[in-house]
Amino acid sequence: MPTLLATARNWVDHFHVNAGARVEREGRTVWLKRRRWLAGAVMQLANGFFRLAGNPVEALVDPSAWRDWEIDCFRRLHGPAFRAGSDPDGRPWVEILPGADLSSHLQMRTLTPEMLYAAAAELQRAHRLACPHYGAGWSHGDPHTGNFLYDENSGRARLIDFEVRHLHTLCADDRHADDVLVLLQDVCGRCRAEDWPAFAQAVLDGYGEPGITSRLAGRLQVPRRIFARLWWAVRTTWMRRAELEPRMSELSRRLGGVTSAA
Repeated sequence: MPTLLATARNWVDHFHVNAGARVEREGRTVWLKRRRWLAGAVMQLANGFFRLAGNPVEALVDPSAWRDWEIDCFRRLHGPAFRAGSDPDGRPWVEILPGADLSSHLQMRTLTPEMLYAAAAELQRAHRLACPHYGAGWSHGDPHTGNFLYDENSGRARLIDFEVRHLHTLCADDRHADDVLVLLQDVCGRCRAEDWPAFAQAVLDGYGEPGITSRLAGRLQVPRRIFARLWWAVRTTWMRRAELEPRMSELSRRLGGVTSAA
């Protein structure tokens, strides 16, 4: 198992399916995105792994489907103040948003509960937006800290990067609970032990929907099945079980729930 985890870690950490460049479009500075040449094959493999691991999302393999989803989500969440579109060759672009990503703040130890509160509040706002694809509230599918930009001037966080989406088989409440869990897992796996209680509470308070967060209570036991455990390892930055389980127990207590076996 340790060898498998180490191999998977190297693969995940060093491959990015998209590349991009800062350019000018419509008089604004934007990020022009493109797919790397092996992206389709890697994303197909990822989808196979997701099914084995029980991860309820799909990577958008088809470039046109990804382009349309990326543009639609950006406009839905950030328009009309910020713009998104595509070039004649089909490459999508999105306006560069203000702020720094929360992953960098985690790495530099400058992350604060206030930042996480803002991120969770933004996630909850986004979840209230209607989404024709689901016929219900929108969801992100991969809202780790690297996909939140926090603007210190306004105190607001914004979501970026829409390369995956939840499966249709999930109801809106389960999709939304999964989004909250992803954010919590990422923070848990990378913050100091003494910061975890305040950080976890900031996410729960910022999201502010007990009906959704209560659904996490039965999903917080670290799984033992190999593929599900591997995905938890990815989500929690390879934190050892001995460190991870007490933090999940602490989170469960805060939710007032009981964990269930996975």
